[in-house]
Amino acid sequence: MKYLRLVFSALPHIIHDMPYVNKTSKHPENFDLNEKFNRFQRLIKNINHSSFHAVFYISGQEKLPKGQVLFTPNHTSNGDPITMVAISDRPIGFMAKKEATKMPIIGKTNIALNGTFIDREDLRSEILAIKNIESILNRNNGLSYVIFPEGTRSLGPDFKLGTFHPGSFKVAVNNNLPICPVALYLTDRILNPHYHYHAYPIQVRFLTPLYPKDYENLSTKEIADKVQSMIAQSLEEMKKSDPVLVKKLNHYSDKKLNRVLIDTKHCKKR
Repeated sequence: MKYLRLVFSALPHIIHDMPYVNKTSKHPENFDLNEKFNRFQRLIKNINHSSFHAVFYISGQEKLPKGQVLFTPNHTSNGDPITMVAISDRPIGFMAKKEATKMPIIGKTNIALNGTFIDREDLRSEILAIKNIESILNRNNGLSYVIFPEGTRSLGPDFKLGTFHPGSFKVAVNNNLPICPVALYLTDRILNPHYHYHAYPIQVRFLTPLYPKDYENLSTKEIADKVQSMIAQSLEEMKKSDPVLVKKLNHYSDKKLNRVLIDTKHCKKR
C-alpha cells in the first residue's frame, strides 16, 4: 500500500516532466548543465513534497570546496541518489549499476545528468567507467560526481558499512579532485513499507574533504579505509540523534515513539 501511495501521488509530477527527461536523455550534450540539474532537482523536491515527506537535516555543507569534487557517500537504498540530488548545491552525475538502465525514470535521468553505468560482474567495466567519467568531467567543468564506494547497498537491519572499494577513488586521484565523504542516515525508510511516519528525518553530513595534498602519499586502499572510517564514526553519531528527530518532527509522545520505531528484524534491504 505504501508503494501504491507513493506511485500515485508522484505520478502527476512524473507525467509532467517525463517529456523533458526523454528529450535530455537522448542528447544530454545539447542542454545546459545547470538548467538540466535544476529541472531534475525541482522534480525531486516536488515528488518529495507530495509523496516521500522526507525532511533533510544537512550539516557540513559549508566545508565543501568550490568547483569539481568527488562525493563518496555510504549506500543503503535507492533513496540515496534521490537525496543527493535534492540537497546538492551543484550539478552532479552518478556511477550507477547497469540494471538501472531498465528503470524508465531513474535510468534516463542518470543519462541526462551525464551519469555512467557499470556492470558489477565485469572488472573491465569498472576500468571503462572510470575512463568515461574522467572524459565527462573534462568536458563539463561545472559537473561533480557521486560514486558509492561500497559498490552496492548495505543490508538491514543494521546497515553495516560494506568494504569501500579502492577503485572508487581513482577518478579523484587521476584528476586531482577533492574527495568529499558524505554520511547518509537511513534514507531506506523513505521507501521501506515497514516505516509509516508522517515525515521522515534524513540526516546528511558532509565530512571534512580530502584534498590532493592530503592523499598524495596514500594508496587508493588507504584512502578508502580512511573515508570508510570517517563515515562509520559519523553514522554512529547520527544514529543517536535519530530518535530525537523522529519524535520532534512527528510530534510523537514517548509511548508513540517507542511504538513506531521499527522492529529491526523487519527492516529489509530495498
